[in-house]
Amino acid sequence: MRSLVIAVVAIVVLAVAGYVGWTYWSVQRAAVQWEGKVPEIVSEKIEKDGDVATIELSSRIDAPVADVFEAFRHPERTEKLVDQIKRSRVVEETPERKRVEFHLTTLGQLQVLTVDLSYDPKGREIGIKTVEGATEIEGTYRLEPSPDGRKTLVVYHARQRNKLPLPVPANVERSAIKEQFASLMRAIKEDLKAQGKLQAAVEPAWGGRVEAA
Repeated sequence: MRSLVIAVVAIVVLAVAGYVGWTYWSVQRAAVQWEGKVPEIVSEKIEKDGDVATIELSSRIDAPVADVFEAFRHPERTEKLVDQIKRSRVVEETPERKRVEFHLTTLGQLQVLTVDLSYDPKGREIGIKTVEGATEIEGTYRLEPSPDGRKTLVVYHARQRNKLPLPVPANVERSAIKEQFASLMRAIKEDLKAQGKLQAAVEPAWGGRVEAA
């Protein structure tokens, strides 16, 4: 009987080890496609100090600031606009804040995050803070208008800490951060496009310089 129990435990351990190894390999492989330049990201700076990542990313959206801000006010519309966002459900709401449950895939792995989004129309900023999830995030999306007012630069500043029991390789975490930001930017663009508010990009690219907040 004892030998049978040992055999069953050994099989379970091997199965778990095999699953963890396969997951690690698949995440590493998925991370490769996010290395280097990403079309949705015009500038990036991601630095790690221990388990904390300091993030500065920016993306251009060809729509006025007011329209982009309004799209940010409706995170529930991002659900299924891009493959990575499987669900975006508002669970609490006030005029200045929304608590949203997101189900999204990052590097091929499903994540569930609940975040508070706060809205400052005068400052043209959207705050984000994690309420539940394997990652602690606190930051802002700042919206900067182009000189002609027809385009918007979304500048994302954040600090992020993983609460996973095992350390995450720096290249994997960097790729995951970039994928999540790019997925949101694509969803915002798709939302604006569906409303006829996204302009066709026919002139040379306009960008901006990310500065410390």
